Amino acid sequence: MNEFEAVLNRDAVTELSDYGLVKAEGDDAAEFLHNQFTNDLKQGVTEEQSQLSAYCNPKGRMLALFRVFKADGAYYLAMPRELIEATHKRLAMFVLMSKVKLEDVSDSITQVGVSGPNIDQKLMAVVGELPEQINGVSSHGNITIIRIPGPFPRYQLFGPPEDMKQAYNRLSTFMAEVSPRAWEMLDIQAGIPVLRQANVEAFVPQMTNLKTVGGLSFKKGCFPGQEIVARMEYLGKLKRRMYLAHSDSEAPAPGDVVYRHDGEARKAGNVLIAQPHPGGGSDLLMVAEIEAAENGPLYLSQSDASALQLKELPYSF
Repeated sequence: MNEFEAVLNRDAVTELSDYGLVKAEGDDAAEFLHNQFTNDLKQGVTEEQSQLSAYCNPKGRMLALFRVFKADGAYYLAMPRELIEATHKRLAMFVLMSKVKLEDVSDSITQVGVSGPNIDQKLMAVVGELPEQINGVSSHGNITIIRIPGPFPRYQLFGPPEDMKQAYNRLSTFMAEVSPRAWEMLDIQAGIPVLRQANVEAFVPQMTNLKTVGGLSFKKGCFPGQEIVARMEYLGKLKRRMYLAHSDSEAPAPGDVVYRHDGEARKAGNVLIAQPHPGGGSDLLMVAEIEAAENGPLYLSQSDASALQLKELPYSF
């Protein structure tokens, strides 16, 4: 059984080595982050509740997409490591006189992912009580546990390297060990967008279904790009959104072009993330023109190769 088959069928654990963390603390941290991000941090993030959120440029295009949680009075932004340096640097530009300290803590806090149909009792034996609701947060000693969307009960764990090493070693004795690539397949199946470097500044939040999955609030007030994002919501018409699809070919890379063929090949969107499927081919999340996707088919090649097969997302619009 390969790791992609394992993660889609069995209890599995992975060290999320390709993810990092930005830490924000200080008297003004909540207000500062709230004013920068797409979601309502002051109402939505507590030591018992996390949320998805995004950081946009003034044109409303996403620079980063992450999970925000709070532990021991500080806020943490969990995202792919490839976005950590630029996100940290840009946020620091706007701190000015605010009482906020920003720090890249990617190497001092280890992240582990756990998922599976029979995971809860096994995980409770290692880290105690688990959050029951999606986005819920619990803690066990120095370890923070967050429940996240997935086809099975699914959790992300954060803690000091030594504590996490011990937890991982215990969990791996009765779970399949998989890579971060296999873990990302669960994001694909859950319809949770992941922003990689190739797609930075490519999409406004609604194009990645961020409002639908709870990462965008229009009641929180201003944030960078808010005027453009709100105009699309209330005055415009969304022309692109995120789809789940299967390809008979190998997994494309983030940012790869998706085509429509109507006499000639024409760009209709871009791949967000993709991973090999154990049954052959690959599954992917893509942002595509709604009209093109619904009147398809769409392709990963300019030649008239096999068409992408749209799959149903686990949520409705």
